[in-house]
Amino acid sequence: MNTINQPVSDDCSDLATHSPAKAIFANNTIRCTKPRLLIYEALCATKLHPTAEELHNTVRRTEPGISLATIYNTLELLVDHGLARRIANRCPGSGANRYDADQSPHLHLVLNDGTVLDAPKDLTKELADAIPAGLMKKLAKHAGVESFKIEIVEDAPLHQH
Repeated sequence: MNTINQPVSDDCSDLATHSPAKAIFANNTIRCTKPRLLIYEALCATKLHPTAEELHNTVRRTEPGISLATIYNTLELLVDHGLARRIANRCPGSGANRYDADQSPHLHLVLNDGTVLDAPKDLTKELADAIPAGLMKKLAKHAGVESFKIEIVEDAPLHQH
């Protein structure tokens, strides 16, 4: 473990040889550095959709010298290579983006406080199947795009009738 005065290692040589993340980086032509690997592994290990600051706090537990700028830069790199999703936070007063390493098709439920939850996969499929394909095509055509994503934002508590 590094101390505050020691720089974070810039290579992956001292990490597990068979790390799946190392292979993912190689397949995506991302230079493997220890900070990048630690950040990606921490993001993959959580379902909490952390902000950069929250991820920074997590990674600092094992690498106290890692900077917040390194977290931000790595998250942008991961998003650019399709290894993470940026979830724009549109809730008033909590404008920090959140991040998700889960690239499988799934819905995010965004709560009033900015919390992001994954909808269960079976309900994601049920909801997606309930939207007529023709309607999705009309929406895409109207927006002038070939594909898009739908975000569910809880503006008010859902009431049962």
